[in-house]
Amino acid sequence: MRTFLLIPVFLSAAGQARAQAVMDALNATAWVQTSVEYRAGALQAWRSARLSLDRALKDKRWTAALEQTADARRLPPAIIVDIDETVLDNSPGQARFLLDSNGRYSQKLWEEWTSESCAEPVPGAKEFLAAAAARGVTVFYISNRGTQEAAATRRNLVEKGFPVRETTAGGLGDAVLLRGERPEWTSDKSSRRAAVAARYRVLMLCGDDLNDFFPARLKPGERMSRARAYDSWWGERWIVLPNPMYGSWEDALYEFDRTLAPAEIQQRKLKALRTR
Repeated sequence: MRTFLLIPVFLSAAGQARAQAVMDALNATAWVQTSVEYRAGALQAWRSARLSLDRALKDKRWTAALEQTADARRLPPAIIVDIDETVLDNSPGQARFLLDSNGRYSQKLWEEWTSESCAEPVPGAKEFLAAAAARGVTVFYISNRGTQEAAATRRNLVEKGFPVRETTAGGLGDAVLLRGERPEWTSDKSSRRAAVAARYRVLMLCGDDLNDFFPARLKPGERMSRARAYDSWWGERWIVLPNPMYGSWEDALYEFDRTLAPAEIQQRKLKALRTR
């Protein structure tokens, strides 16, 4: 029988920080899996997308992609979505990290999870995307999953009822664009958004991380100031899903240095807190 780690006071400082990291991840994962608030937040996000779709289709000047700099009025419509924690719920995979990896990310455990192709849809995602596809909108899935996860990822999406086009305009291949499928397709998703924007008018961007909207490898203050310039786009052109479990917001607090010890990560997070 597996049990969660408590935090004995006699642990070393490093041991206490490591145990606290487990408890932090436990709280976030439990919220996603059990709270009405998480489900409501997801449904609210996709309902906002549905309310914006009519206007986005009618207004030929409407675009959600910063990479779309040329006249797109004659291009067919598309929506770009992230996969993980945007359309597929991977909280069971996060639970495996808690149970089997002391709360730390494990690429091995992650790929074991994705290979099962069993992630369930995020509430509201499948219904909205199916409705958009029925109106002639191509849905593109831009994810930082690796090429080794390609077959299982496509199978998961199709088996859960998401609209996945096997061929798209302009030589992009299919509608699932993963990191590394082309040399220029790095973890920064801008190049993939640009590839779609060259061939389609992008009506919406949907994701759980700032990187799903613009390059987010920035310090926390820079992320906030740049995002504020697009405050009017949230909930209309940009649809964001709740994800407290992981993301670039967390990496930014410790300058994207994943080699730091848990104790140092905890100190960086505490330093970022405001009391006023």
